[in-house]
Amino acid sequence: MAGKTRLYFVTDLHGSSKCFRKFINGGPVYGADVMVLGGDLAGKAIQTIVRGPGGKYSCSFIGTNYELEDGPELTALEKLIEDHGYYPYRAEPGELEARKAAGTLDELFLRLMRQRLEGWLTLADERLRPIGKRLFFMLGNDDPPPLAELLDRAPWGQNDEGKVIWLDDNHEMMSWGFSNITPWHSYREQTEPELAISLDKLASQLTHPEQAIVNVHVPPFDTQLDDAPVLDENLQVQQVLGQVKMAPVGSTAVCDFLTARQPLLGLHGHIHESTGIRRLGRTIVINPGSDYSTGTLNGALITLEKDKVSAHQLVRG
Repeated sequence: MAGKTRLYFVTDLHGSSKCFRKFINGGPVYGADVMVLGGDLAGKAIQTIVRGPGGKYSCSFIGTNYELEDGPELTALEKLIEDHGYYPYRAEPGELEARKAAGTLDELFLRLMRQRLEGWLTLADERLRPIGKRLFFMLGNDDPPPLAELLDRAPWGQNDEGKVIWLDDNHEMMSWGFSNITPWHSYREQTEPELAISLDKLASQLTHPEQAIVNVHVPPFDTQLDDAPVLDENLQVQQVLGQVKMAPVGSTAVCDFLTARQPLLGLHGHIHESTGIRRLGRTIVINPGSDYSTGTLNGALITLEKDKVSAHQLVRG
């Protein structure tokens, strides 16, 4: 890989097994030398499938009501739910309400996240180890910190967060999965001064900063890679003349860092709506966006040469 290195980057899968399978298959199809999975691996909600008195299971999912017996159709429904990023859970009537009252619902949620992620890591091992395809991944702001343990002991691939890693003979990648402060008070957030300290600490380990790849979950502020719906004090989306009002919500610390350091490439996610490629000086910054809930995988293919990004494109499938 001394000449050119092709990198395949996706992010914000939020529990969608369909998107993860596409990612694992996409690396070899695109001829990628290196595969990078950005943060926000975990899904956001449990979808209960409640057992009724007659033994049938019922649920309402994306506008459709289901009432099914245990068997292939129920298994297919669970796969559909999983592919959309939710966690199917066969429950007794009132079980989740009881868990919430007892304070054990978060424990169940984390267990389901662990099971899903373990399955993904096993699949990556089965598909990528035999062909020697390099894989890197990290948590994002929406991922519970205990999930990092699974990434640290993955059978194939490496948890790259908080590290500087050589991708080839010329290019190092530094990775950080925390976001700036959000209205959602997610698991892993930092203030802008804290983000600046974290990035500077990582950058101090770079041998050739001008040839580096900066893999940071939150995009730089006011770059059109960070435009998100404006929310009111009740977290309701605001509209003007029937159109959703948008505003930049990225990180000023990340923007300042990239502007001052001028690495080759910035890889970002976090804001699903703001797919795009921009420049900050000589630095190319990319946010592939995310359509995980539809099972559609957004990504970016980047070709690296010694001192430049010789090609870049967004891909979707």
